[in-house]
Amino acid sequence: MANQQPNVGPVDPGAGAAAGTVGDRRLVAVVSVDVVGYSRLMELDEAGTHEALREFRLGTVDPLIASHHGRTVKLTGDGALLEFPSSIDAVRCSFRVQQAAATWNAERPEDRQIVFRIGVNVGEVIVEDDDLYGTGVIVAARLQALCDPGDVFVSAGVVEQVGKRSGLGFEYVGERAIKNIADPIDVYRVSEDAGLALPRRRRRVGRRLLLLGAVPLVLLCALVAAWRFELIDGKDARVPSGKASIAVMPFRNLSADVAQDYFAEGINEDLITDLAKFPGLYVASRSASVYYRDKVVSPQIVRSDLGVNYVLEGGIQKSDNAVRITVQLIDTASGENLWAERYDRSQNRIFDIQDEITRTIAGTLMGTTGVMAEAELKRLARKPAGNWAAYDYLMQGWHEWYKFTPESNKEARRLFETARNADPGYARAYAGLAWTYALDYEYDWTDQYEEAVAKALELSKKAVELDEKDYRGYWALGWSYLYSWEQDKAEAAYNKARQMNPNDAELMAEMASLLIYVGRPQQAIDQLREAMSRNPFYDRWYAEYLGWAYQEAGMAAECVDTMERLVDPQQTQEDLWLLRTLAACYADPAVNQMDKAHAVAKKILALDPEFSMAAHRAYLEETFPYQSPELIDRWIVAFQRVGLPP
Repeated sequence: MANQQPNVGPVDPGAGAAAGTVGDRRLVAVVSVDVVGYSRLMELDEAGTHEALREFRLGTVDPLIASHHGRTVKLTGDGALLEFPSSIDAVRCSFRVQQAAATWNAERPEDRQIVFRIGVNVGEVIVEDDDLYGTGVIVAARLQALCDPGDVFVSAGVVEQVGKRSGLGFEYVGERAIKNIADPIDVYRVSEDAGLALPRRRRRVGRRLLLLGAVPLVLLCALVAAWRFELIDGKDARVPSGKASIAVMPFRNLSADVAQDYFAEGINEDLITDLAKFPGLYVASRSASVYYRDKVVSPQIVRSDLGVNYVLEGGIQKSDNAVRITVQLIDTASGENLWAERYDRSQNRIFDIQDEITRTIAGTLMGTTGVMAEAELKRLARKPAGNWAAYDYLMQGWHEWYKFTPESNKEARRLFETARNADPGYARAYAGLAWTYALDYEYDWTDQYEEAVAKALELSKKAVELDEKDYRGYWALGWSYLYSWEQDKAEAAYNKARQMNPNDAELMAEMASLLIYVGRPQQAIDQLREAMSRNPFYDRWYAEYLGWAYQEAGMAAECVDTMERLVDPQQTQEDLWLLRTLAACYADPAVNQMDKAHAVAKKILALDPEFSMAAHRAYLEETFPYQSPELIDRWIVAFQRVGLPP
């Protein structure tokens, strides 16, 4: 972290937690604080931002820490680590800091407001030279990274200790996977309304996806809670040999209006997609690079994480009629800046800027310059929007879609519709609309399943009709054909999408379900492992798909190893598909752990007392697009060994 500052928090043992000796262990509440968009604020006004933060810390934060018996472990330019002797003090202090910050920011210009994210965890830590180390600190930092700006996110352990004693409430956010932590954790948001919201488990499956499990369209997902499941033989990101490789880092929004973040995200994703089409260039997927959003990391760290030789960094400033984009290409080994440029254009020239950036990078990394670069761009280019408004609405739509909530999906649909109305020939608006109906189906946000698939199919067909060079349209078409039980057409569309964008790890992993349904689970395994290698921050559903593919491929031992690490010790109905798969693999002759198989069978019946093999088979035939009955027969035979009611 930049700008290391002296520790100014109370360290007197009588006033707060005692300073530690070397190797000391203790149970404490850990608070991780981060300034949202710190780099943007420093770029706008370095001296002013530094002084404002210092003033708020000395005048507000430090007194609150002292009055709640805490201590400041360390400060960094864009954050802080705090320690409290009790969870209740940590939560109260954190919430009051956010309240004070909201009041303080109300008097500041909108583009100079300093907003915090705060994560709180309770756990055992190691104290050495007054610093804190250990899993308890890591989880607090991960909660802070997941947190919404202006909020406080806490772990289940904190909720259990605090209960209703704080006078505050806890709203369940969901189950989140944490990088380098084996098991997902339940996350809560602190609210002013007293009370405790019981956990609403993350919906992994809709009514029509109880075997599939994880929603295959979670392209970021989460996005946001990156999680590493060690199933790839200890390998990190693997880059194809002989190719130049690059990661496009999340572009910074340098505009005064933070609501313009969607535009920076959209330009960033477009550049990733455009560069990925060059066959001689390896581009880290969006889901891999988005992990670094709002993080200050060196090019060397990105090289270590993703295995790439270059990174592209940039920022965007958008006004009513103009846009400024700054970019720089950096060698990750040396840190050398190979190329930098600033573009000032009217908004309707945004597509020219994208082409110029893509062309320059292709020339720098692959020698594709001049007439050759122009010809390649023309061959690969998608059809641009007919007007600026359509493109802008499209970017806003994707920003909402990636939130993965029923409300945001409806808003995304409205924005995609608006983009289509602004330009009825804009293929990408139709593809976006198709994905909103796919999301309704996947997340069980509709009772009209057949209608949702039919609508997605209609819209994705229109998207590829209008622009045959947009891979998202073909991806949506592949999904729609699959759930229309037209597997051959689905595979053709998926393959077309992969030809257009061979670097998209999410596409590669999501297509694995098709490969299983058509009876090629080994290919699904290979593709999933390749996707995991390309995206070292992959989400949990990659691993769930891998366990499913192992079972379908007859690799029962590998399935058990995978599924045991995924099954929640306190299962709910959402875990039924995992339990069924695990039970079948326990009962496989190659594993032959019948005691465990029977124990899991009891859990299945406890969650689903009406379960029978006959009803389950009928459900599979009606719901899952297996290409032949023999594929369902193979699953039923494997499952019958468990000893569940016929």
